[in-house]
Amino acid sequence: MNWTRSADDFEAQVPDDDVMFAVDEDEKGDELAVIADVTRDEAWISIPLSESQTISQWR
Repeated sequence: MNWTRSADDFEAQVPDDDVMFAVDEDEKGDELAVIADVTRDEAWISIPLSESQTISQWR
């Protein structure tokens, strides 16, 4: 997985938290959108990539 920062404004992020986004595959080969707080174990959520939206779509 390649992790990228989820916020456009780097300065707006909380210094002790690091929330990242990645695209991964499940065991069937389907793509998943994964959002994770990499400073905490087991703090992540995933949904099918086809159901996710880009940041510009949320604005």
